[in-house]
Amino acid sequence: MNTIAPLYMGTSGLVLPVPNKLFFPEEYQDKSRLSYYASLFNSLEVNSSFYKIPRAATVARWADSVPDAFRFTFKLWRGITHNKNLQFDPLQVDHFMQVIGEAGNRKGCLLIQFPASTRADGLPTLLELIDRVRRNDPAQQWKLSVEFRHLSWYSDAIVAALTRLQATVVTHDISPSATPFTDSSPGWAYIRFHGPEKGYRGSYSDEALRGHASTVQTLLRAGKSVFIYFNNTLGNAIGNLQTLRALIAESRQSGDTQAPGVIG
Repeated sequence: MNTIAPLYMGTSGLVLPVPNKLFFPEEYQDKSRLSYYASLFNSLEVNSSFYKIPRAATVARWADSVPDAFRFTFKLWRGITHNKNLQFDPLQVDHFMQVIGEAGNRKGCLLIQFPASTRADGLPTLLELIDRVRRNDPAQQWKLSVEFRHLSWYSDAIVAALTRLQATVVTHDISPSATPFTDSSPGWAYIRFHGPEKGYRGSYSDEALRGHASTVQTLLRAGKSVFIYFNNTLGNAIGNLQTLRALIAESRQSGDTQAPGVIG
């Protein structure tokens, strides 16, 4: 009998299904937005760390306010990933890793996202960056996941290089760099839904989400953990997340599986 691997789902940035705290359930009226969010979903992709490195004490406080089974994914600071020619200061990597290390046993993925201007000839520097990250995480508690925004990165050689370093390619749907699906990760998959419309807007159809649910179920049955985040936060991120979660549960019950397809 196959064991179903863990599934973590959330939004890119903290989004709630209610407009403000007045609409929180009574038991969360005196608690933080994160505490309420963590009662609804089991993971969060922290996008704010891309713009500004948080304080270590803040990360520790976040970790204390969520259940043990909750997982944080942090997006690597843009001062490291978005420099010309992929140049980075190793000491800044060390500092970032020390800060997010305060997440303790609630570590999920580390999202390393590069701009469209960064092409595959930057692979040697990317490998140096991954090596520096791993020096700060020798136990490999963070699942390294790399999102590319240029098609030149999508080759078997690059996927193999990342796999050897226990890192995986993020599957995402931003055109024209939407990811051809690859199931070569060391043990997990990372899927980002950026929205069917430009500007992180729009809502995915139930039909599209049903197809994705079957893909996710195939991965889970293969023993791979799956991290899913909806980034269409100016659209219907919460509704799409809830629908996909329900469809995956339905797919689990029916035992429905299919070959993985393209997320998009």
